[in-house]
Amino acid sequence: MQVRRVGPVVPVVRVSPGGTYDALGTAFAISRNRYATAAHVVQRRDEGLCVAFSADDPNDGYQDTTNTGRHLLEAKLVEVDPVRDIAILEVAGIDYDIRYSIGSSDDVLPGTPIYTVGYPHADYGRLVLTQQSSTVGARILIGSGPIKTKHLVLNIQTRPGQSGSPVFARNNGAEIISAMVIGSYAPNTPRMIIGTIDPDTLHQTTHAISAEYIRRMMA
Repeated sequence: MQVRRVGPVVPVVRVSPGGTYDALGTAFAISRNRYATAAHVVQRRDEGLCVAFSADDPNDGYQDTTNTGRHLLEAKLVEVDPVRDIAILEVAGIDYDIRYSIGSSDDVLPGTPIYTVGYPHADYGRLVLTQQSSTVGARILIGSGPIKTKHLVLNIQTRPGQSGSPVFARNNGAEIISAMVIGSYAPNTPRMIIGTIDPDTLHQTTHAISAEYIRRMMA
């Protein structure tokens, strides 16, 4: 089997029986052949699930949107935490050397600079890896029955394709993934969808689940 060196942040896609694919969101490497993403991205099923990467290297740092060729590697769903919206994927035929650590929301205080890396327009088929900078707005606990989980509130608006994106912080020059993007806060009330847009999510308060729960699933 050929071993490919795939990037640390990739789009997650689902291939149809006819061979076409729909991009679902973002995933990031947590070990040499495993990636983490949001469980709602993969809908807790791995039929036709793949990670994609460009057929060509970027041209002088530019991503060529006219080059739509993608290599696809099959991804298997190996573990899901439905309460915290985390899914772990195993991808055969890759070998990625991680140069960051998996931390926790405990590592960052409100006001800490962070950045996310993901595919904001993946749901429209535009696979452009995009970095966005922001700050931590708050650290919160969210309850699900008796379980409370740690989240960061990021001062940035995100799109559906960014679900599963890593949230990076820097500590003494080292890169740490402190959280994973889950999505924009939306009230639990009846809402109107205009086209594909939920107006209630058009604000700069994005939720991200603490990466410590991903770290626990790596054991």
